Amino acid sequence: MVRTARLVGLCVAPVLAAAALAANAGDFERGKALYEARCVGCHDRSVHNREARKALTIEGIKAQVRRWDAFLNGAWRESEVNDVTTYLNELYYGYPCTPEICPEKKAARETVVAAAPRR
Repeated sequence: MVRTARLVGLCVAPVLAAAALAANAGDFERGKALYEARCVGCHDRSVHNREARKALTIEGIKAQVRRWDAFLNGAWRESEVNDVTTYLNELYYGYPCTPEICPEKKAARETVVAAAPRR
């Protein structure tokens, strides 16, 4: 009985961890609204289309979003930073993304969680 409980725990733990990581994945529409509300006054599309980009990966985009959020007194939660990161990546950059940030990866993880056997 104890062995079965441990085995179930070992099988369920990775699924739960994946679901927790994906919980803050970004949302394109919320990211767009946040960006338009706080960023577009200073940043137009030329910032993202220039050759000398500062962000060269999805993590780089997120770091820049955090940097400018901190400059504006750090009002955004982690999920909002991910929303804006997702918006910018989908609109301008197209970098490979992680499940913690990108919604399509989040959806894939949620499908795995939903398909996991329940005991």
